[in-house]
Amino acid sequence: MVYRKVSMIEVKEILTRIARGQAKRKIRRDLQVHGLTINRYIEEAKCLGIDPQNCEVSQITDNLCSAISRNVVTTVKKDKSDTCPRDAILLPVADRIEAYLKEGITKAKIRRLLARDGIVVSESSLARFVKSHLSHLDRKVTVRLPETEPGQYAQADFGRLGKLYDEVTKRVRIAWAFIVTLAYSRLMFVYITFKLDTRAVIEGLEAAWDYFGGIAEILIVDNLTPVVDKADRYCPKIGKVFLEYAQHRGFIVDPTNSGHARGKPIVENNVSYVRGNFFKGESFISLDDCQERAVDWCTNVAGTRIHGTTRQRPIDLFSEYEKDRLSPYDGVRYDIPYYACPMVHPDHHISFRKSLYSLPTKYIGKHVDVRGDSALVKIYFKDELIKVHPRMPEGKRSTDFNDYPSEISPYTLRNANYQINQGARRHPAIGEYIAFLLSGTYPWHRIRSAQRVLRISDKYGFDRTAAACTKAMAYSLYDVRRIERMLKNGVEKDLPKSDGELTLFEDNPRFARDGAYFKNYS
Repeated sequence: MVYRKVSMIEVKEILTRIARGQAKRKIRRDLQVHGLTINRYIEEAKCLGIDPQNCEVSQITDNLCSAISRNVVTTVKKDKSDTCPRDAILLPVADRIEAYLKEGITKAKIRRLLARDGIVVSESSLARFVKSHLSHLDRKVTVRLPETEPGQYAQADFGRLGKLYDEVTKRVRIAWAFIVTLAYSRLMFVYITFKLDTRAVIEGLEAAWDYFGGIAEILIVDNLTPVVDKADRYCPKIGKVFLEYAQHRGFIVDPTNSGHARGKPIVENNVSYVRGNFFKGESFISLDDCQERAVDWCTNVAGTRIHGTTRQRPIDLFSEYEKDRLSPYDGVRYDIPYYACPMVHPDHHISFRKSLYSLPTKYIGKHVDVRGDSALVKIYFKDELIKVHPRMPEGKRSTDFNDYPSEISPYTLRNANYQINQGARRHPAIGEYIAFLLSGTYPWHRIRSAQRVLRISDKYGFDRTAAACTKAMAYSLYDVRRIERMLKNGVEKDLPKSDGELTLFEDNPRFARDGAYFKNYS
């Protein structure tokens, strides 16, 4: 067995499928997790008060899944074919397998015939052996899938249309159609875009659900990079952003095999149909004009044609059988989030979408997971929510000064009242002088002088510093260095006369002259 760390969102996907009644075998096959692991998740959820097999999907919360992911380690089952000497087993019967293939016997039947003689291999091992040694006989056979139930499946894919003028960039660009087709009625919706990213896919699906008035149960998509992080025949990895969107809307994502167009034939055939019947030969003013006419075309042209397979009008099949079978759509457009994994810098902040957000000191130097939408930025550490900030515009920051250590937060805040209170605690005269020092509209330019007064008082004593401050206020001195010199020279107690007349000398100086003495000088 091989062990791996399972994230909260993967746990939520498993429990959500259980809550919807999906079979454990299908979950085990689709998500490539061990059956015992699924059972452990169910038991752990029950211990936390939620039974996934008998509850609403809304009860499968992030907090529940976060608690489970901390307590459970997922076991990944090794593929037995990895340790099976495939060629050593099948090469001795290669001629027999070749004869079977020439007779048109399928590989599934060949496996059963070989198993009767004790030659047991997996389906994938036999397929790889045939591809490696008998590829000239391996014919690709197309079989038609059975008809689906109304509202059960939708298929989606991108298709290139052609050149279209972009009013934003003021240039001609390549336009793409994101096509969503309901598998039962064949009614389609076309979303025009210049980008092939996750936001374009989600925006296209939101527009499609709004157009259909509901949501399909399962969405079949190609291995689109915006949807699938890692394409794999047996265990594709769905992108985090898109998987969260699918969970929010309540549908299951089912990617096709990589490079296998036959996995979604309905929408695959519609790509050339949209390009030839709608886009070619038309002139569009802008992207909005093209989108508006695409919706009209979907309803009045593609929706009213006699479909070549069903031999009925898609709009009629949809209205009569499928519309009421779709899951309800609330009409509120999904707020598409951004994700990132930044490191907390020594200034207590992380950088997310060109804005700064603060975190407590203990997270400095650590990487955190960030989810930000148009309103909030949520920050997680090891799947636990540790901070929530309002979303800030680019170039701005959101700082919680409580995240700073208590000994430096007053200096960071430049809080004048804090300095005054600290001075008053030492001596009322010191507090009075600091209030005098920081008076005015902009006290911050003297905040360092106030801090220096506090340090001087700690050095020379509160009473002496209070006397020096009283004398400085009498002479309206803002220079803190003068206060320090008074204390060094021991002249802090030489106060002015009580009548308020300020004199620098008690006795008349030797060279003092009356003002009239200078009247003859001009």
